[in-house]
Amino acid sequence: MIVRRLEPRCRKFSDPENYSILWAAKGLKSIAVDSKAIPSCENAIIFLTPGKIIGIEPSKEQDLTGWILSFSREFFWGEQQLNHFNIRNIELFGLNGMVPQIALSPKIGDRVNMIAEMINEMIGSTIPNKELAVAALLKTLLIYCDSRCNIKVTNENNNHDLNIVSQFKQHVSRHFHSQHRVSHYAGLMHMSPKYLNQVVKRVMGVTAKSVIQEQLVIQACRDLKFSKESVKEIAVKLGFSEAEHFSHFFKKETGSPPSAYRMN
Repeated sequence: MIVRRLEPRCRKFSDPENYSILWAAKGLKSIAVDSKAIPSCENAIIFLTPGKIIGIEPSKEQDLTGWILSFSREFFWGEQQLNHFNIRNIELFGLNGMVPQIALSPKIGDRVNMIAEMINEMIGSTIPNKELAVAALLKTLLIYCDSRCNIKVTNENNNHDLNIVSQFKQHVSRHFHSQHRVSHYAGLMHMSPKYLNQVVKRVMGVTAKSVIQEQLVIQACRDLKFSKESVKEIAVKLGFSEAEHFSHFFKKETGSPPSAYRMN
């Protein structure tokens, strides 16, 4: 677990492995997630899934105050006490453009900030069993957040379907670099591709193939914009046998060739 303080020079953040909670008490002019601007407000918490690239623009009128708290997939999915939390479903809504965001009252904001400060202090301490204390504090923080999370499970999205889609999204996040076929993920989950696609479409409103393609596009955009790798190197890393196949796929999905996106 890591706690990073927001500072005026903190303009870009990304954590490829961990979930993160960003809290800005004041001084945040705007925020973009994967280059897409999202509405933000003072004293708000924003939930971020692994790999998101966050662009932060501080206000010129106020000092930027807040922090980014990152925690592992294992904690988020391994804690049984979090099983029924709405924020467990944040992985499911990426294609709908939803970024879970909570506007806190000043009083609750002060409490959440105090918990984050305690977590940070505990992480840097040498007291015995500090891991238990940190886990308990993080669960307390998530309880506050979950009670105000803007993502709710509807009657149409039963727990069985949500669990299937959640597992599918986790498999995709781990294997999309090398596996692009729905049938591969259906095999991992011991079900037919047709059934997996039906469940994904019922919950998310898009096909299972779209989920895989979206992950590929997001990673490709990151690499093109922020790495020095060639288009060919990016294509190979993302599991395309030829750079031409990757370029065709990228242009079909985004409307622009990789070279044009890199220059933007």
